[in-house]
Amino acid sequence: MTQEQINRTEMMETTQTYLDANTAVWSAIPIVTTYKNQLSQAIDGLKTAAQDQDAAQVFIGSNLQSLKITIAEKMDILDDILEAYADDTGNAELLAKASNSKRDYLRLTNEDLETKVKNVIDLLEANVADMADYGLTQDQIDDAKLSFSSYQDKRGKPRSYQVASRQATQSLKDLLSEGMDALQRLDKVMKRFKRSNSSFFNGYMAARTIVDN
Repeated sequence: MTQEQINRTEMMETTQTYLDANTAVWSAIPIVTTYKNQLSQAIDGLKTAAQDQDAAQVFIGSNLQSLKITIAEKMDILDDILEAYADDTGNAELLAKASNSKRDYLRLTNEDLETKVKNVIDLLEANVADMADYGLTQDQIDDAKLSFSSYQDKRGKPRSYQVASRQATQSLKDLLSEGMDALQRLDKVMKRFKRSNSSFFNGYMAARTIVDN
């Protein structure tokens, strides 16, 4: 991996981390989830491909606690959708399982968190078609799955989900191109925040800047 490729990869990972930390700002816009998933998949492929190169010493990822917070934030949003649906349909059993807050997730041990996340994702996927009117999409669920898979990687545990995983044989050039394409699409959507939420927009643009090392 060349220095330029390393710089671009690190910028992509910084942007991904920033978006993960601000999920509540953009989660109501499904297309952002779609483009962010494309970016995450490209980063995942780059990590795999880079491992095959002795010269590449790029760290891609976040620490375990940071990932736990990200998962808790994403699951909190998904739980709210599931809770609203369960309440409207009078499904008391589903409502009881869906009434989880960010704090509830953060209080769990690592083992219990894995069990809880998998159970709630199963409930979401079982009802995703019926919750379209509530703003739930499969891309939102896949976004949570990607973060959850990274969390399990950090713990040295087998992944529960393989969401559009990449083959190591895919070239770094192709993967970088895919990641940059996803970022360019994100750039266009993020312009809507330029005036409505300038702090978030400026943070995104800062994360989006390539730092030459």
